[in-house]
Amino acid sequence: MKFLKLFFLALLMAPLASAQHGPVNPAEHEVMEVIETMFDGMRALDADMVASTFAEGATLKSSGSQDGVPFVRSTPMSGFVNAIRGSQDGPAWDERIWNVDIHVVNDLATATMDYAFFAGQQFSHCGSNTFQLARHSDGAWKTIALADTRVMSGCKLDTNDLEETLVRAALRHYLRGHATGQGSEHEQAFHEIANLYWVTDDGLTTRSSEEYIAGASGQPAGNEAERSRWIDWVDISGNAAIAKITLDYPGAYFTDYMQLLKIDGEWKIVNKIFHIDRD
Repeated sequence: MKFLKLFFLALLMAPLASAQHGPVNPAEHEVMEVIETMFDGMRALDADMVASTFAEGATLKSSGSQDGVPFVRSTPMSGFVNAIRGSQDGPAWDERIWNVDIHVVNDLATATMDYAFFAGQQFSHCGSNTFQLARHSDGAWKTIALADTRVMSGCKLDTNDLEETLVRAALRHYLRGHATGQGSEHEQAFHEIANLYWVTDDGLTTRSSEEYIAGASGQPAGNEAERSRWIDWVDISGNAAIAKITLDYPGAYFTDYMQLLKIDGEWKIVNKIFHIDRD
């Protein structure tokens, strides 16, 4: 019970400004998902996952300077994808992002962010990204152009900013577990000691993460197309983090609060509390 009290206190102390970490309307959630899927694919060196986020004919432009002379380089997105495909034996392409700002106007979207790029554990460079995305005839958002700046030295990096990408990656395993019904996704999100807590008419109820994972259906829900879910915000201090997640389902609206710790180099959910509003 003492642990629960500390958890609730941490949630109350979470700054309202934390909402800036994520998108704030349905279209922005969808755009953010495309962007984060691309970076997940880069970290996994999964060229097909990366390619799935881009429209045909998309381009990558990079700006920087060499010996004090500015340059702009243009690469077909197919070339970028093929470079990932040819790096299967190399270190992960680990790009961490923060200060994400998304604007959607009708069926076009622009997203800007700061980033730092690591080859495995080795820092390479920093800069900013600008994505342009369009909604296509099937309703899916795809990146039509990506531009970045590249700064090779003098980067001032904040540890909590760098960790945000990895916290969100752990939380996306949780979201994908809901989307696919696969317990293996939830297993990657939760630490083995994690518990879930909620309140019913009978009072406080709890379930272990092991029981929760074992209850996975193994397949998407029949009405998955009508369901949406997203990360509202993340707040990090060192090796501890809290996050708010929303699951908007037909007839039920879930609000999850997650508590995460970085354990042996990996972020894991160690506790979840939630509330359900039913129609």
